[in-house]
Amino acid sequence: MKVPVSLKRWLQERRLTRVLLAVHLLMMLAAILRAPVRSTDETTYMALARSLEHGHFSVWDGVFEPPPADVIRTHGYPAFLAAVRLIGHDVRWVYLVQGVLHLTVLLLLLRLLKGDDDASHLRSNALLLLLLPQLQLLHYAAQVFPETLVSLLLLLVALAAMRGQDAGRWWRLSLAAALLFWVRPVMLLLPLALLLFDLVVSRRGERWMLLRANTLALGFFVALGPLPFACWNQAVHGYFKPVPLTGSAVISNLGIWQARLPGYGTMHYFQNNFFGHELVPWVTPDEAERHYARYQLQWQRIDSITRPSMTAGDSLLLPQMVQDSIYYTRSARYTVALNEAIAAENRSMIREEPLYYMATRAYAAVRLWITNVNFPMKRIVYQPGTGMRPEVGRPEGLKGWLGVLVPTVITGLSFGVGLPLLCAAIWRNRSRWYERRYLLLVILYVWAVHIPMTIQSRYTVPVHAIALACMAWAIGDRLMRGRHHGEAAARV
Repeated sequence: MKVPVSLKRWLQERRLTRVLLAVHLLMMLAAILRAPVRSTDETTYMALARSLEHGHFSVWDGVFEPPPADVIRTHGYPAFLAAVRLIGHDVRWVYLVQGVLHLTVLLLLLRLLKGDDDASHLRSNALLLLLLPQLQLLHYAAQVFPETLVSLLLLLVALAAMRGQDAGRWWRLSLAAALLFWVRPVMLLLPLALLLFDLVVSRRGERWMLLRANTLALGFFVALGPLPFACWNQAVHGYFKPVPLTGSAVISNLGIWQARLPGYGTMHYFQNNFFGHELVPWVTPDEAERHYARYQLQWQRIDSITRPSMTAGDSLLLPQMVQDSIYYTRSARYTVALNEAIAAENRSMIREEPLYYMATRAYAAVRLWITNVNFPMKRIVYQPGTGMRPEVGRPEGLKGWLGVLVPTVITGLSFGVGLPLLCAAIWRNRSRWYERRYLLLVILYVWAVHIPMTIQSRYTVPVHAIALACMAWAIGDRLMRGRHHGEAAARV
């Protein structure tokens, strides 16, 4: 399709870049200055930050003495919050600092897109326009969530890797990856993925140089991230493990059940957790009720297996930990036993219904990019045998409907449509994307590592801006290629 010359000229305007930057700044300020919105994780993250100030790491600091050490999270984001609290204790300081980080990501991407060719301003303006409707980025920057910090660290990992034969590449890469791990331990395998990725796709003349550099970076990453955390786990909990003792089994278990239990809740692991109502229905109300009974039976098996691992501290403290906003902190022994029992149940379900599991993961692969149509729930069922079923409500007024539908439309068009088009553009022009491959790697890693887990589009938010920058690059390539073809035809 031929693009109008006037559109190309408009996108190449330097003045447009300045105007769009000003708009982004105003939108960020508006998000920061609005009335604070408490995130679902704010209470526990801030509790961990305050606990670090007292030399502990527990959401129960000040409630129990001694406070039970956390088994669910790493220290990175709480330490970031504790650092911000040195400026001021008002939560808006967190929003302000994260707003600065969001704008830093934006400026780094603009710098990356900048070049000495004619498409430099075109790419920058394309990115700024693509980012304008991405309200989810402002949403997470202006709440106590680590997504904005993770986005910056992922970009720093990619930028460090893109330095090629730079002598400082390895330590920049290892440092950025280690900081990323401390904030999000699910990023544990990213440096290894980068090493293997380069072994496969790097050019022959660079392969062994990159292998040495990536191996060195991997070693220092381990020394700065997983190894110290494993030593902390050993010293505090008695388990030498490079990730939190909770593990990923419970999150994967929720992901397996999610499609079959719309509107049902659970008190088994996290208090008042519930399964969202997907726009695409997987089960009828009768089927969901039967699956909820199966879910309860599964937890009866898990509880019977793990109960002997409960300590005297678990028996004493867990009944006192029933609060809506703070999760249970179990003993290390009980936590590890639960992770193993839940993992065994997960494997059993996958063996029994492999096609269902693959179908839900294929659905998750798409939904991770697209915000669900989150209708309000009029009733969530947390206990079996009540005779009640979940009931979905409807938004009130135009504002309510826009709040429900707009995020789905924006992410659906941006990523549901944009990512397949980006893949096609990369395939058609593979040589151009060789130098940009690390941007694609972090996007692929974040996407792939979350597919086995619960379906939350929040998981891919940290790479939304990076993905949009790649789309802006593809748009620049496409429009300028059309221009060059036109110039060549005119010369003939």
